[in-house]
Amino acid sequence: MDEFGVEEVRQFLTVHGLETRIHTFAESTENAYLAAQALGVELGQIVKSVMFLADGEPVLILMSGDMNVDTKKLKKLLGVRKVRMADAETVLKVTGYVVGAVPPVAHRQAIDTHLDESLNRFAKIYPAGGTTSNMFATTFEELLSLSKAKIINVAKAKKKS
Repeated sequence: MDEFGVEEVRQFLTVHGLETRIHTFAESTENAYLAAQALGVELGQIVKSVMFLADGEPVLILMSGDMNVDTKKLKKLLGVRKVRMADAETVLKVTGYVVGAVPPVAHRQAIDTHLDESLNRFAKIYPAGGTTSNMFATTFEELLSLSKAKIINVAKAKKKS
């Protein structure tokens, strides 16, 4: 199975007039901490694309980098019995991208996508751009439109380590 990359994201953004917003880094941006460091922004401005299986069906949650997904809330809001995080193989199969590179758009197949309102705190937010060294700049409203997501509130604060 072919892996998607930055070109699929670039093509999607070009169609929407946004291709100039892709940032490419020499270092990895595969997690929210590394991405925030590379961009020089707050951790919360990073958009994590987290895939779950809700009663076996893929669901993509776009979450702020400084938050975690409250799976109990998610289960209740989706009206399902079981929610579990998708494994790396499933993420690749459904989205076309490896974990750490999953953008909120340009997936292999349509995915039920939800944008957490915790991201609305920021004027600019940064989702993955298709590889572990690409990000793109957007806004909450623009991402809502681009991803065809539904707004959801399933954020919970990360535990202090």
